[in-house]
Amino acid sequence: MMANVLTVDVEDWFQTNSLNLPVDTWDRYEDRIEGSMTKLLDLLDEYGAKATIFVLGCVAAKHPALIRKMTARGHEVGSHGGWHRMVNRMSLQEFRADVRACKQLLEDLTGNAVRCYRAPSWSISRDCYGTLPILEEEGFICDSSLQPFRTPLSGNPDVPLHAFRPVVDGRRLGLVEVPPTVWNAGALKVPFLGGFYLRFWPSWFSTWALKRVNRRRSGLVYVHPWEFDEAMPRLKLPPHIFMAQYYNLRTMEAKFRALLAGFAFMPLGTFVEEHSFPDHPLDSSGGKPALWKVKT
Repeated sequence: MMANVLTVDVEDWFQTNSLNLPVDTWDRYEDRIEGSMTKLLDLLDEYGAKATIFVLGCVAAKHPALIRKMTARGHEVGSHGGWHRMVNRMSLQEFRADVRACKQLLEDLTGNAVRCYRAPSWSISRDCYGTLPILEEEGFICDSSLQPFRTPLSGNPDVPLHAFRPVVDGRRLGLVEVPPTVWNAGALKVPFLGGFYLRFWPSWFSTWALKRVNRRRSGLVYVHPWEFDEAMPRLKLPPHIFMAQYYNLRTMEAKFRALLAGFAFMPLGTFVEEHSFPDHPLDSSGGKPALWKVKT
């Protein structure tokens, strides 16, 4: 059986980019990350599954015992940045400082090297590929931040569907890029294996599509602890944002269990160590003017 990659993005329910609540208001909302993440860790233990868990620095600083619990249970801890800021809205200097501070904090808490990074909302987009060399320089061996389809927040349909070694400005970087999984038929790309998409599709479709992806390559699953928390507070929101945040939360645990029971999984770092990957040039020409270009 081909092993797939299992990942978790750790932010609390009120820290999502869908809600886009200002950081200085976060202390007004109920902190639920301890309960939701512990529930998810117990679920992973039940199936003997190990994951790469991308943690926000602000969550780690507030809940250090939770981060140590992840390590004690055999999971790989990666960086999700400091405050769930969109990377394509940072300067390069801001990005480096954010990455460096979060990495150092997580390494101090876990006693292990932090080797994997994922940007909030897959926000390393075409206009900021200059952030990838910074990840290499800061000691990361893999990134999982480039989305091979477009959403209102991010994405670039020119990104390969498979894992690859990025070539930026003619230089092959010493890290591997692992995009989220889609089922594709010709030009059609259908995300189905994480977050809202996993909640949206029926379980039979996700299982069917992953089996077909596995004929050619490993898939990558990503979930959030708040997606296993049906009791999270409901905010009054525009319909499309309410749907992104709350749709089908009641189905998430059963759908995730079906994947854990039916497929083999491994952390992202293990996947990178055990495979070889083709080079792929990333072209930022034609992208939107990047905010960071003004500030560097």
